[in-house]
Parts: sequence; C-alpha cells; structure tokens
Amino acid sequence: MNALDNIQNEAGVIVDQLADRQIADMKRLDDAFQEWLAIDGNAIVGRLGGQIDLYNSTYKYIYMTHFRVYNLETGKYERPTTYNNTYEERSAMGYSKDLMYMVNDLRTMISSNWDVKYRELFVAANMVKLNRALGKYITNTMYAQDIHVTTGGDGAEVTAIINGMFKFKAFGTLCGGDIQCYHYRYRSSLKGIKRQ
Repeated sequence: MNALDNIQNEAGVIVDQLADRQIADMKRLDDAFQEWLAIDGNAIVGRLGGQIDLYNSTYKYIYMTHFRVYNLETGKYERPTTYNNTYEERSAMGYSKDLMYMVNDLRTMISSNWDVKYRELFVAANMVKLNRALGKYITNTMYAQDIHVTTGGDGAEVTAIINGMFKFKAFGTLCGGDIQCYHYRYRSSLKGIKRQ
C-alpha cells in the first residue's frame, strides 16, 4: 500500500538536485555582478546619501554585459559602450524575455536569505508537476516495490513495480538553462509485466 507516497518520497531527490543546480547558477550570475560592481563607475549611485542603487544597477549590468545593439556603420550587433540611464536605455531590453529574466534573478538575490525562500518555492512548483505525472497512473491503494531513481546530465527516471503486475516509469527531461529557470517536463507510463 501507499505506492504513490513511497514513489513521491524517493523521487523528491530529483527535485532537490534540480533546486541545487538552479541556485548554483544564480549565484554564479551574482558573483559576476558583484565583480562588475566593484569596478569604479559601473554601479549606479543613488541621489541621496551616495549609496549604491543595487536595484537599478542590476539592469545596467545586464544592459552593458549581455545586451547587443545593431551598429549601422559596422553592420554588426555590438554591446553598448555607455549607459546614461535614459528612458530609451531603460526600456531597450524590455522586449528580451531572456535578459529581463536575468535582471529579475539578480534582483531576487538582493534580499537576505533569498535562497531559502527561493528553494522552497522552486521545490514546491516542481513537485506539483512530478506529482501530477506520478498520480496519473498510481494511487495509494496500490503497492510499489523495487523503486529506483536514476539521474543523468539532462534527465531523470523513476521506475517501480506496481502490485507485482505493472512496470511504472516516469521520465523527467531537463528544460531551461542559463536563460530561464531549470525545470523538468514529465511523462509517465504503466505497462503490464510479461509473464514467462
């Protein structure tokens, strides 16, 4: 009995590993941002008190290091060389979801203990998708044995024998990456075991 609960507990390892990977990538982005901030003239300084404006500096960082503008003279896309904090510059990246996602990640990391709350939300969201794939074929009235979780570079697989008669498989394919938040897309199947 409790097949669904048992498989969910075993498969939760996948989501934990995924959360670790996502947070590590975000911290790498923040490390590069902090190095860039340390260079004189890069950070935006607030008008009152001369404090660094981290919120707006995140936008400037992505604008100066990742955004590309088409240069009519050279016929190539190039990174901007200046940032004057004008309306045009502040709205230039608004059409790029990828770059705005990076800005939002950096802004998320401004608050203290961001990783604890982020991890909690990330795991909850991915567990909902995993549980949906598992619950498609399995209930707690069934019995599960030989539960195996296998993870690889870009995916994961959960297998189990259900009620001694069925082979259950759930595949998680890694999606996302540097541009967007990592997540798995899940597919599951339940097939009868051939008796010999």
